[in-house]
Amino acid sequence: MAESNSPATPSPSLPALPSTADVMPYVPVSWVAALAATVAGTFALILFVFGYFAFRSRKPLIEPAFLIFPVATLVLCFAARRTIQNSEGTRTGILYGVNLVNAAWWTAVVLGLCYVAYLFAISFAIRRDAQAEAEKWFVLINSATDDDIARAFYRTLPPGARQAVAPDDAQEMRVRFRDDFLTFVTGDLVRLGQRNKGELTFKTTTVTWNNKPGVIECTLLGSVQCPEGTFPVTIPLKGIEGVTSESGGAGARQWMIERPRSGFVDPSQVTRTAYGWLVWLLEKDGGAFGRGFVDHARFGTATHPYLYQGFIRPGGDRPGWAEVALDPRGLSQLAFAAVVGAIDPTGYRDYLQQHFFRLPKGAEPSPEVKATFMKSWERQSIRPAGDKLKGPDGAPIDKEDILTILDRSVEVRVPIEIQLIGKNEVARGRVVVECTHPAVQEMLQRHKANAARATLTPELPQELLNELLERFRDPRAADRLALPWRVVRVESDMAPVSLSQPGPGLGGPGLGGPGMNGPGS
Repeated sequence: MAESNSPATPSPSLPALPSTADVMPYVPVSWVAALAATVAGTFALILFVFGYFAFRSRKPLIEPAFLIFPVATLVLCFAARRTIQNSEGTRTGILYGVNLVNAAWWTAVVLGLCYVAYLFAISFAIRRDAQAEAEKWFVLINSATDDDIARAFYRTLPPGARQAVAPDDAQEMRVRFRDDFLTFVTGDLVRLGQRNKGELTFKTTTVTWNNKPGVIECTLLGSVQCPEGTFPVTIPLKGIEGVTSESGGAGARQWMIERPRSGFVDPSQVTRTAYGWLVWLLEKDGGAFGRGFVDHARFGTATHPYLYQGFIRPGGDRPGWAEVALDPRGLSQLAFAAVVGAIDPTGYRDYLQQHFFRLPKGAEPSPEVKATFMKSWERQSIRPAGDKLKGPDGAPIDKEDILTILDRSVEVRVPIEIQLIGKNEVARGRVVVECTHPAVQEMLQRHKANAARATLTPELPQELLNELLERFRDPRAADRLALPWRVVRVESDMAPVSLSQPGPGLGGPGLGGPGMNGPGS
């Protein structure tokens, strides 16, 4: 068999089929990464939506709780990275080419830091504005003129209540905001300003604030320094958002000073100079003398002639009356009053008609107003403040004694009530007691001149008390003072205050009490 030398015929090749295997196999997206991106996106959306409405309403976006979103995002991003790294390629953080973890991380960092910076800027602005408002208000207190005290009170009114009265209309505020105005002008900080006009220095220590819906509540802590000493103060403020401003603009933040029920000054932290303690003691002692006059006047009109001899006439026999006042039957009181009245029957009547009653600040009353007072004095006498008119807590509204230092005298005004005959109404007023002893004036001037370098003490210095006892020791008790006070008059505008209706909080009938400051307040 012959071998064939022809080449072998190649077998036909089969066509190649495409591979069905993926170049990169599918890896599921980590749910932690997806959640981080969702939280970051929610944070961005919240800032955009709420920021837009805050901008439209001209209100700051103060919601520190929003920072929980970037914090949660950062925690989730950290957890997502660990999950992906430990999954050995079975989990990924990339979706449609976007690295969810990185995007969420930088969204949280950038927007979170921007919002934190915004909150710090808002906090700085609020503290600055609150301090500026308190300082402007304090300038009015320091001035202590009638108009400036009215403007200071105006800044304590809610913005809605300010629309009906001008900021310098003191008389309208006395009428419209009767009890509130009276409480303010007889408050601790205003009285301090009245005694030290233009001599107060205010320093801010801290300003804290809290945000509530539509209201920013601030508390300013500081101190007031003056010749009397150092007085720690707390000034609460409210910034009310979205109200009409005094100039008519809408949406602005309006500040108001809140009036604490216990006053602006913390009495437990006060430190006084010798001058300050002398002023404090004179106010207390003069107030006690005036209240003694009021208490004795309540015994009845038969005692009035003696009141002139014991409390009004210079050198009156007050200790003598103190003894007969102990008689529970009152017989010796009446007898003693009759005897003293017989000694000088015209002196009491002349003083009663010519000097005893005045309008606030010592102004001469009209015959009608004077006749109204005389009728009440002769039939009902006078009553302590709070005898009829009480606040919501049952305490007197007009309760503070007011000391005024003049060139040649010291006056203390003690609040009283005057029953109006035939009416269910009373009038507010004040008994004015006076000390004109030259030694008192000399001590006041000397200690005030040394106040700048005097030592501040939390208690009455024994050296000052010894000096007073040396000059004004009570001959009946070696450890008590007997300062030469006398009652000089009763002051009131005789404006009726109804007993059937509670005193208005922010509006109501007229104020039947003293003036704001000065000799007649």
